[in-house]
Amino acid sequence: MRILVMGSGGVGGYFGGLLAKAGNEVTFVARGEHLRAMRERGLKVLDQGEAFMVDPTRAVERPADADGSPDLILFTVKTYDTGPAAESIKEVVSDATAVLPLQNGIDAIQEIGAVVGENRMLGGITNIGAQIDEPGVVNRFSPFAAVSIGEPKGGASERVRAVERVLRDAGIDVTTTEDIERALWEKFMLLAPLASLTSATNLPSGKVRSAPEGKRLYLTMMREVQAVGTAAGINLPEESATGTEKFFLSLPETHTTSLQRDYAAERRVEVEYLAGSVVRRAKDFGVAVPSFETVYALLRTKALSFGGVS
Repeated sequence: MRILVMGSGGVGGYFGGLLAKAGNEVTFVARGEHLRAMRERGLKVLDQGEAFMVDPTRAVERPADADGSPDLILFTVKTYDTGPAAESIKEVVSDATAVLPLQNGIDAIQEIGAVVGENRMLGGITNIGAQIDEPGVVNRFSPFAAVSIGEPKGGASERVRAVERVLRDAGIDVTTTEDIERALWEKFMLLAPLASLTSATNLPSGKVRSAPEGKRLYLTMMREVQAVGTAAGINLPEESATGTEKFFLSLPETHTTSLQRDYAAERRVEVEYLAGSVVRRAKDFGVAVPSFETVYALLRTKALSFGGVS
């Protein structure tokens, strides 16, 4: 399959590397030193103590520099870059192209679809810890790296099954779901509280849950997300909450979130697509989210102090 990876950081570099290793024609969109390193030395992928090289690596600065239209676009940029990145892939999207976002937050399908066409969109989520260790080197450090995909409007389709086969043949732990909207919100129930609390405290997940107050606050915020999603018409039964809590309790003691790492490094942050998104949707639907409002105010204040948000 011809695949374009739009955003070759930890997530895109890792999954794109596996797909290239499996023999797919993968082109990575990157920038700066990371782009130069991939062009000169190839892409090195570190995976739970193992390593492999994608060499040579097809790497370009803009999607328009790739050769023709891809069958699949893995859309893995940070959420705050979604708009410009969607515009940049517009000219290479054909009638046969499927766009699969693997991002944080719950806005990707609508935001990208408004630019390239909703009929081009698939829904997708991933739970993974991965990052760029140095230019040309991506590292998956989490014990989990699962992907779920599905049609945005539900049900099954041949194009979803075709993408699932390609991902599975590359060794990716992939599941097809007939309710990707629920899956997106279940991840949001996990990540929005967890990323917010690890960032506000600058503590790993294990430290947050080891304090009774930290665990209680996480569970309260998780229920606030569930209430907002339910008000929005999403199917989030009690098993969604129990499954999310179970995943939270099973995270490694040293687990950190990408939002936390970005705050610690004083980089641009995704707070508006996580805590901010909860607060705004809660206002739209008249749902009370007092814990999220407080934590969001702290996080936004902190981000403004170093230019992490505009």
